[in-house]
Amino acid sequence: MVRIKAINETSPYLPEVNKLGDANKATLGFFYKGAFEEKARNKQILVALSDSGEFMGYLMYRNVKSHNRISIIHLCIKNNYRGQGIAKQLLNYLKSITSQYRGIELRCRRDYGIDNMWLKLGFCAVYDKKAKTKGKLLTYWWLDYGYPNLLSLINDQKSESKLSIIIDYSIFQEIYLYNHSSKPQEEKSKDSKVLLADWLEPNIEMWVSKEILNKINQINDYQKRQSIRNIFSQLSCINYTDQQYQRFLISIKSLIQENNLLIDESYLRHIVQSLASGINIILTNNVDILKLSDQFYEEFKVILISPNDFIKRFDDIEQQKNYHSRFFTGIHSLKQLPINLEEVNKLRHDLVNSCSEEEQQYFLENLRNFIFKKDTHECLIIKDEDNEAIALIVYNRSKKDQLEITMIRISEHYLAETVARHLLFTSISLSAQEGRQLTKITDKYLQYEIINIIQEDYFIETNNELSKLNLYLIDTKKNIADKLNKLEKKIPELTFFFQSFSENLRKNNLNAENILLIERYLFPLKIIDHDIKNFIIPIEPKWAADLFDQKLAEQTLFGFSQIKLALNREAVYYKSKRSPKQLALGISGRILWYVSSGSNRKKFCHVGRIRACSRLDEVIIDTPKELHRKYRHLGIYELSNILEVAKNDEQTEIMAIKFSDTELFEYPVSLKEAQEILKNKTTFISPTYINNEKFAIIYKQGMKGQ
Repeated sequence: MVRIKAINETSPYLPEVNKLGDANKATLGFFYKGAFEEKARNKQILVALSDSGEFMGYLMYRNVKSHNRISIIHLCIKNNYRGQGIAKQLLNYLKSITSQYRGIELRCRRDYGIDNMWLKLGFCAVYDKKAKTKGKLLTYWWLDYGYPNLLSLINDQKSESKLSIIIDYSIFQEIYLYNHSSKPQEEKSKDSKVLLADWLEPNIEMWVSKEILNKINQINDYQKRQSIRNIFSQLSCINYTDQQYQRFLISIKSLIQENNLLIDESYLRHIVQSLASGINIILTNNVDILKLSDQFYEEFKVILISPNDFIKRFDDIEQQKNYHSRFFTGIHSLKQLPINLEEVNKLRHDLVNSCSEEEQQYFLENLRNFIFKKDTHECLIIKDEDNEAIALIVYNRSKKDQLEITMIRISEHYLAETVARHLLFTSISLSAQEGRQLTKITDKYLQYEIINIIQEDYFIETNNELSKLNLYLIDTKKNIADKLNKLEKKIPELTFFFQSFSENLRKNNLNAENILLIERYLFPLKIIDHDIKNFIIPIEPKWAADLFDQKLAEQTLFGFSQIKLALNREAVYYKSKRSPKQLALGISGRILWYVSSGSNRKKFCHVGRIRACSRLDEVIIDTPKELHRKYRHLGIYELSNILEVAKNDEQTEIMAIKFSDTELFEYPVSLKEAQEILKNKTTFISPTYINNEKFAIIYKQGMKGQ
């Protein structure tokens, strides 16, 4: 009898996992001991045990949430237990605990000769590509869970954008030596070769600085110099302007002097070039420069990290890749105004897509045409406090069932991508609130950055147009399916998608994660006849204003004419661990935010009410420092704020609640009204679990006043 269990970082079996992994590193790839511990801490290592408790093998995996799939990193069985079906049992257990995902992927070198094993385990070989190791091929294997076809199709439309990292010359050398040196592996560097791991290859893109060419030029041997230059030419080289370079040069010199560090001129140029490039992950093994990692993040919002720590923290870092801004994201004072004809000429310099075939004259004619069509078109521009254009968006409301975005552009402003995400989310929400079932993008000259953001919002590509279904419904699966069937006749070009969603909603095998995924695709749809966890969570007005409630934020402006926009699509809220048992580690669901009166009752009006609804993405429990490291890219909270939640005890564990896509209520629900709906006198001092029926009543009242 084989027993399968997930282990944590304190398990007595973790050293055996390390030992077995190290013994088979020639085929498993490279993984540091610390990275094993990190995976164990996340319960992402499964071990197989005999009746007597003897360790037989392990499976290590990661959750690729952005594509709703599981990725196997290692699957390894001890020699004396191979051929006994242990791998199959580990895989079956993994399938049973990850059924909410689409399936399992893995990558394995063809020359390892174990294709038959993957075939017997149910995997299909999808494609081959060059491995990081010279002259070798890597096969991508896929095991499908039989996920609803439509959801698979939409997921596949999202491009697999890679995580960009910059490596320095020492790492470049180590990778070169490992891949091309004739020396035995034992003599080669062990620090940077983790970046060659097969499982990592599809997830990262390595960039190099121009300074590496200067280092290569110092090599006396001509043949070796040319050989290394050829390798360099196969990597992506960063770009930057001289203005950016000079700006960062001053800051870095000052930082180095303040910390009394000795950095040679070549390495200084490499670091400055890296910062100026805009890529926000820099890998190095330079011990001196790594001492500045916290200061680099605080000052430049750049992750300065060793290859070893990069692997250990890879999952956390990958989740941050959509936050390219190196500046504070949260509530910002911005102006959203109608575009007037007088400023159109100026906009052509900042907002024409220079990377496409669009010409300035075409842009001008189109925009002027849209401005003149006031009955059907609305042209808006977002500007910063200095009156600089950040983005523009043009709506076409000529069709009753859809809100068409005929033009959306961003400038090179540091907040541009963040504003674009905000504009797309508010467009989808606006379309739904106006009773339209579709948000459509017909701009032929979309910028690359905009395309990536659109993919994050699950737009569907049909007939060279991008469409997003948005249903302002809160109902049962059957009633929603019936509604979708009726919509087929109104929007025939999306018949396949309406039918597929309808068929999926009529099935009985959908779990809570599947339901939440469908809600995300059809946002702001809410499905009320499934076991979704709903919570009313109290929050002080100050934090509500900073995290999501722009109406509260505006109260602090004392009539100032600018608006404040809550730019974060995602955010995190910290509280003590004390919560109802349903608000458990790893849970997802929905949040209703009860904004309390707070300590300063006179500062905010209309508090003591349920004011918003968010999607609950995950619940994490850890120490303040670890939580700050994991979520600092989301802004708002400083470490000192998080420590206050833990009563300034660095070792006290607290709860982080990650949430997204917040809808502000048009009709906030008062405490008295909430008590009447729930039929109890709770004052929401702590989180409260509620069922779907009560959630639906509060949500309808808040959004529609019903």
